Amino acid sequence: MMVKSRQVTARQAKQAHRTLAYFILIFLAVHFATHFTALAGVETHTQALGITRFAYQFPLVEGALVLALAAQILFGIKLLTMIRKRPRKDRWHWAQFVSACYLAYFIVQHTAAALATRLGYGLDTNFYWVMGTLTLDPIKFYFAIYYTLAVTAIVTHIVAALHFRGKRGWHAPALVIGPLVGIALVLGYGGYFAEVGLPQEYRDFYAMFPGVEG
Repeated sequence: MMVKSRQVTARQAKQAHRTLAYFILIFLAVHFATHFTALAGVETHTQALGITRFAYQFPLVEGALVLALAAQILFGIKLLTMIRKRPRKDRWHWAQFVSACYLAYFIVQHTAAALATRLGYGLDTNFYWVMGTLTLDPIKFYFAIYYTLAVTAIVTHIVAALHFRGKRGWHAPALVIGPLVGIALVLGYGGYFAEVGLPQEYRDFYAMFPGVEG
């Protein structure tokens, strides 16, 4: 009887995880579309951000998004235990497992940092907020890897999910999209495509990090 109950719980967790993924993917599509405008410069990104924020920073939408991300992590942890207990794991199982672990870490840290910056410090989490992490020593070395791995993990997790629903020859080559997009975004926010000065208020904010000069 207990075995049956566990099986139902696992099945429910998988279904809930998949359902929440559709809602989160809508946000990610909008979020990344906005991120890509950073490649055209701060002014273009600011205009795009003003449009998209109207939707996902609306209190009810933002609250629902935060709850969805939290629930997704909890259901994901349940599914991770299932993957870990499988006697035989191929590279796709490991790709799904490792990418999920990193995404859980990134979502918690990034969401908490964004909310704390905006609500706690009253600082806008705009182009300059990201730019500061990618241009100031020594934190830029950590955050360049941090963001690149996040994009890589998202792409890997999505491709792995598609792979388990039906194997396709393009799945393995598609994994390279993650690091390529991640590097492009890091370069864009890092000011490699257009010279951008970091405002003093953001320099002062990041001066709280050890080793960063305001």
